[in-house]
Parts: sequence; structure tokens; C-alpha cells
Amino acid sequence: MAGTKRIQNAINSLKQYPDIAIRVILQRQSSEHNALSGVHEGTPYKTVMGNLFRSKMFILLPVLYYKSIVALKGALRPNKKNIIYFYGPLFLDSIVPLNYAKRIGYKIVFDVIEDYDLSNEVSGSFYHHIRSNAANWFSSRIIDLSSGIIVISSHLEKKYEALTKGEVPIHYMPISVNMDRFPEKPRQSKSTISLLYAGSFSQKDGVHVLLDAFDRLANRFGNVRLILTGSGERKAIKEFFARVEASPYKNRIEFKGYLNDADYYAMLNDVDIPCMSRVDLAFAHAGFPFKLGEFLATGKPVIASRVSDIDRFLVHGHNAMVVQPGLSEEICEAVEFLINNPESAEAIGMKGREVAKLSFDFKQQGKALLAFLQNL
Repeated sequence: MAGTKRIQNAINSLKQYPDIAIRVILQRQSSEHNALSGVHEGTPYKTVMGNLFRSKMFILLPVLYYKSIVALKGALRPNKKNIIYFYGPLFLDSIVPLNYAKRIGYKIVFDVIEDYDLSNEVSGSFYHHIRSNAANWFSSRIIDLSSGIIVISSHLEKKYEALTKGEVPIHYMPISVNMDRFPEKPRQSKSTISLLYAGSFSQKDGVHVLLDAFDRLANRFGNVRLILTGSGERKAIKEFFARVEASPYKNRIEFKGYLNDADYYAMLNDVDIPCMSRVDLAFAHAGFPFKLGEFLATGKPVIASRVSDIDRFLVHGHNAMVVQPGLSEEICEAVEFLINNPESAEAIGMKGREVAKLSFDFKQQGKALLAFLQNL
């Protein structure tokens, strides 16, 4: 759900300004857990065609094109500046409607959070392989359609500067966080020390590395437990449960599955040490872990793997415990330091919160985002 939160934060950052009107158009969305149209946090949204996935999408692609074009034409305001903020990989379902949108006067901005050249590293499924290769090919067309490109990392900033040869403006907008969800001062630790992992369970995430570290820590500290929440592909989740079952300390490992916002933020504010684990994959270095911003905002001491732009914002032992990706022993050492040095742990956590407030607060990001859009 990181992508959903990134977009919601971007929307909220622009809604601060009264002369901006925002609406959301989703081309396809499942109706199982979502209302296909309505108003969310004051923003109207509409799904062009619900429950249109895989082979069904290809069969009904002409209908999807037609209905998407109608939706874009209906949303255009002739006397206003019209911008499409496009999130996600450009794919077969979007390229024709966006070409039409450009012809009728829209400026198109792409928000890029992944390097699709590298995405095959994170899943071995055949469907993912096909989709990743297609997304990579279609994303090369971004240059022809875009009036601007937003990127989440320095890696992507350099990549698209090279691809566009400086002809398309690039805006660096890292991870974002809503600071209002977190109290100014975190609660004091209880006798039990809880570690938290939240996110996906793909190869890049290094959940197995965190589990290895936890087994060693649980052997030394009887009051340490591990909480995990999130979702992933069926194969990855199956492997995760098998690994948990093999742990001699499985009774201190709790998997909460996917949580709604209220339950997730209540849990996040209650744990002691949020852990942003990653392994040393090029794909992990290309993006930027979204959960890191929320972890830092809690004011708790965060353990963060050194990937992507981490060193641009965090200093080991000062505002976070920064560890090498894929090394369970470094996670162990970091947790042991925090347990044995509670005053230092508290100071590190509060300095990490300052980083979240200064660098990742969506309200502050909105000023730079607005200026970027105006300059188009």
C-alpha cells in the first residue's frame, strides 16, 4: 500500500492550496475491497472499469480505451491548467488514453518509483516477468509523453536525466509521511522489547535476514519479540511461514497480516524498534523504502539497511542505526546496542523524527511540488 499512501500524501500536499482542484481517475480496480467511485478525504474518484485484470483486460481493451478517453475528456477544464499526475508503470492500458490526453491539452507528469530494468530481481513468477518486461518497454515511451518526471531516488533522477538528455524537467521527491499520525513524544518502552517489520515480503525486503537476526537476539534476550505485518505473493508468504515454523522462538513471532490504517498506526506507535530490512539488490538501491519515513516519524530508534538514498538523510548512531543490507549480524549488534543503551536509543529516535519532519513531511514537499508543476 506504499503507492497508495504516496499518492494520497501528494494529493493532500496540493490540497493546501485553494486554487487547485483534484480528482482521481483509476482505469481498473478490484471491487472486492474497494468502492469503485466516490469521495475519499474530500477528493472525488472514479474507476473507469472495475474488475478488469489479466486476460479480461486484453479482451476488453478497446472498451477500456474508449471509456478512459471519455473520462479524460470530461475531466478537462478548458479555462484552467490541466495536469495529469500519472502514478505507476506505463502499460498497454494507459498509453493510448495518455496520447489522446496530450493531444487535447493535458500536461502529463509521471511519478516514477521503480527501475523497471531491474524489477525481475524481486520475483520469479512468469506473470511478473512478462509484466516487468512490458512495463520496462512501455516506460521508455514516457519521454515522448511527459512534460515532467517526478522520481523517488537519486538513482532514478540520474537515469531519467540521461534518458531525457535534459529536455524534460526532473523533480526529486523522496518518500513522504503524514506527521499528524504520530505523537510528538513516543510512549516509554515496556518491559517487553518489540521489533517491527511492515511492508511486502518479496526477495528485496530481506525478511529472512531479519528472522535470522531475531533468532539470535531471542536466544540472548528473553523479553524480545518480533511483529510483522503486510502482504506479498503467495509463494513468498508460504516461504515466510515455513521459516517462522522452523524458528525455535516462533512463539515470540507474531504475523498480523494486512492491517487497516487505524490498526496499523496504533501498532506502529506502540512498538519499540521499527526495522527497515533490505538485501543488497540493485532493485532495492534504485527505489526508496516508503515505510522508512513513517518509522522515523514515530520517534522510535529505527534500524535501516543502507540502500538507495539512506546515507543522504541518516547517520549511523546519530539519527538511526544504519546496517549493511543482508547482514543479520549487524541487525543483532544494532538491536543489542539499543537495548543496552536506552538513553542513546531515545535520543536516536527523536533525531530520526526530526529527519522525517524536515525532509519527508508531505506538507513541506507540497511547496516544491507545486512550484515544479507551475513551471511546466
